[in-house]
Amino acid sequence: MNAKFDLNDALSSVLLERALDSGALPASGTLSADAFLRLADSVVAVLGPVQWAFQPDDRPLGPGHPRRRWWLSARVEVTCTCERCLEPVRLQLSARRGFEFFETSALADAGTERIGQAEEALDPALAQVDFLSPEDGASLQSLIEDELLLELPMAPKHGDCLRPGGVLGEVSDTRRVSDTSRPFAGLKDLLKKT
Repeated sequence: MNAKFDLNDALSSVLLERALDSGALPASGTLSADAFLRLADSVVAVLGPVQWAFQPDDRPLGPGHPRRRWWLSARVEVTCTCERCLEPVRLQLSARRGFEFFETSALADAGTERIGQAEEALDPALAQVDFLSPEDGASLQSLIEDELLLELPMAPKHGDCLRPGGVLGEVSDTRRVSDTSRPFAGLKDLLKKT
């Protein structure tokens, strides 16, 4: 990647267009996991580099909308702790978000309300679009990390695992834990015997 574009610079549509036009910002790349401290603090481990792509949407936003929409996608594999068995679980995080940039935060806030009310019903993709300005101080790197953090599950878990103390992935005499298990299912039969 050309070092002329700093991924930590506050973003604006003009900055992005100039960087792309000059070749200072490629349309995609990879970043070392070391660059994402908040993500590293939220998981057991980040496995490998973060892959990202950031590209302008060539479709016009319509009359009266001189801005351009930008689409960010990012993905990385992480290890978290399973909430059921407390063993490591590998997760593939994959994020996609659109952005539109305004000159000031006030315009971005007003645009969020106006565009959200008027167009969200017509364009469902707007539910996946954030409105920003350079005043927000968002950089491409911080946007990538924010989107990946939003993809982390609240309670990561394996698709099928045992309670703590059981052997992961092995059928044993202990009952498997199920979200739909009924702990008092046999109580009726037990009461009939007495």
